[in-house]
Amino acid sequence: MPLDSTDQGNRSAFTSNWRFVQPSLTIGLVPRFITVGLCLITLACTISVAGCSKGASGNGLHIKSAATGEKDLAVKSAYAFAVTKSFTDVTGKVTTAPSYRVYAANYDLDAANFAMTLDKPLTSDDRLRVVFSLVGEQGGNAKTPLKAGTYSAKADKFMKVEDVGIVSRKGGAENKVWLDRSTLTGEVKVNSVSGDTMSCDVDLSAGETSIKGSFTAKILTRK
Repeated sequence: MPLDSTDQGNRSAFTSNWRFVQPSLTIGLVPRFITVGLCLITLACTISVAGCSKGASGNGLHIKSAATGEKDLAVKSAYAFAVTKSFTDVTGKVTTAPSYRVYAANYDLDAANFAMTLDKPLTSDDRLRVVFSLVGEQGGNAKTPLKAGTYSAKADKFMKVEDVGIVSRKGGAENKVWLDRSTLTGEVKVNSVSGDTMSCDVDLSAGETSIKGSFTAKILTRK
């Protein structure tokens, strides 16, 4: 039993009860230390996961293809520019849409003259480039601003991602792998468009070839 602090008459009882109470207090503290420790571990894990998630959604792509193997592409430069795409239906009616050509590479792209310089041959085996097109909504043209939203590989004509390719080099020979349109799945999600900058998440695959990740690109405009 706990000792009444007003009881001064029985020193032997005081000694006996003190010895009994002391271990009880010590044992009571252990769960507190364990609880605090578990809270700190949980907090550290949460911070670690948050940090990893932030890194995974940064400026980089994970590439897998027969030509490149499986590797990470740290995006050093990326650009996009628009052209007008035309469609003609069975009745001969012509419709248009903006088509933004997007480039992402692990080296400094030359954007001085749009595709003519962006498509320059790779100069070393460690260089890698990813390209794809984003077809916007019906009725637009090359002057139509890029629209934020999801561009699906399976869309019919509009708000569609297409012409997806990986350009690599090995042994001095350049290799271009175009993902098969008939088996292409996934999407590109344009998260934001602000001024001359776009940011997107990529998740595309065709057979054993895939491109996944996120990056930010500068939008080029013609004068």
